[in-house]
Amino acid sequence: MRVNPLGPVAGAFCLDRSEIACILGPVGSGKSTASCLRLMQTAIEQPAGPFDIARSRFVIVRNTNRMLQDTTIRTWLDVFPESRWGNFEKTKMMHRIRATINGKAIDAEFHFRPLENQDDIRNLLSAEYTGAWLNEFREIDPEIVPHLSARCGRYPNAEAGGCKWSGIIADTNPWPATSVYHDWFVVNPREGYKFFHQPGGMDPNAENLHNLAQTPQTKDLAWNDPVRIEQGRTYYRKLLRDYSPEEAKMYIHAEYGASRAGKPVFVSYSDNAHCKTFELDKNAPLLIGYDCTGRNPAAVISQKTSTGQWRVRWEVVEEGMGMKAHALALKSFLEDRMPGFTIEKITCDPAGKAKGADDLDMPTVIRSVFKGVLVVNARTNDPTTRIEAVDGTFRRMINGEPAILIHPDCKILRAACIHEYHYRKMKVTGKERYAEEPEKNHPYADAADALEYLMLGGGEGKAAVGTNTQADWAARGQVIQPKKIWTPFDR
Repeated sequence: MRVNPLGPVAGAFCLDRSEIACILGPVGSGKSTASCLRLMQTAIEQPAGPFDIARSRFVIVRNTNRMLQDTTIRTWLDVFPESRWGNFEKTKMMHRIRATINGKAIDAEFHFRPLENQDDIRNLLSAEYTGAWLNEFREIDPEIVPHLSARCGRYPNAEAGGCKWSGIIADTNPWPATSVYHDWFVVNPREGYKFFHQPGGMDPNAENLHNLAQTPQTKDLAWNDPVRIEQGRTYYRKLLRDYSPEEAKMYIHAEYGASRAGKPVFVSYSDNAHCKTFELDKNAPLLIGYDCTGRNPAAVISQKTSTGQWRVRWEVVEEGMGMKAHALALKSFLEDRMPGFTIEKITCDPAGKAKGADDLDMPTVIRSVFKGVLVVNARTNDPTTRIEAVDGTFRRMINGEPAILIHPDCKILRAACIHEYHYRKMKVTGKERYAEEPEKNHPYADAADALEYLMLGGGEGKAAVGTNTQADWAARGQVIQPKKIWTPFDR
């Protein structure tokens, strides 16, 4: 099989040599092909041992035998056909490739194993490998990973040449945002783990379109011919017609799926679009949203650009801490991470109360720490208005870019926006029903609340009918400061 060029993300994954690496993307994006190529390239890179032969042994895992045979092995033999690379041993479920590539002799074993029962797992974890490939990672029990990792790097031993690389690679369609894998690779990346996220199928930079749904006429065009690329896009257009919105979100747009625990509050948040790296402008002031409910304070630190785009750079979220202590911790954080920055305004939870003997309200406590800074209560605590202030901003675009960006360093806030801040699913028969207000899921709800107050303080969101009119904002502590605008009378 002639393999067309991989997309940029799939190509980077193929060339990576991290100890544990995962590529996530939509259906049809070339993830499995990249995984096949990566294993073979690793086999070629092995140091030569006795008789000047580079030996290696890999295990390729899928959760069921049927899926292993119907998809994984078929993909492998498409990339490395038996006519060129030797017979696949069906009884052993193994493809042993002995070949000379670029003048180097290799002897590589590729074992294919399901995980249908405890015997399968015991057999998998009793052998010695160079490395492993976990195909459709999200379907595999996370408990397998550390035990399988312990079996990698054990073949060949040092006397037989040793391993230049050992570890685990994985490919997958998007997992739920509450998956353990999401925590391992995205929210709190583990040392030695590397994550590769492909763009969605309808994205301008979608990968592998040149291999999808091609006709006899388009398959002979150059791989990057616009006609061929556009023909590949029809694959995803048909799926858009047939998938439910939630299925399309995962399998076409490569966004994290919903958990069965509940329904996301910020339905307009797209991790692909709204989570980007950036740095703040030292010449522009900071805007801070602050939640203090009980003893779980949370603050989010941002700026608003000259074009009106929100950029949320940091979060300071704690559990079991009093308001005064948290305000001091926030001040210390800002002095350490952002020396020289000025603060324009801190917008607080209007219901916040400091839990001290003096029973001071939240703005008073914060003003005592941030002397001279404008500290106000958000104009409302109405849940509908607060949520719309954030979700409406997620829906909006400014000059072709999202109206709000969240930095990946805001791990708790990011997880909250994806799904951790959700409406709890109710245990009722019949049609799915959810609680009317978001679940207080600490610390995610605290970070989300802080973002809501930030947006309200910045003028986002429309008040719900009959609540919190402008006339009573001042009584709630909200300072109204209209921006000066040019008029014909200005001279």
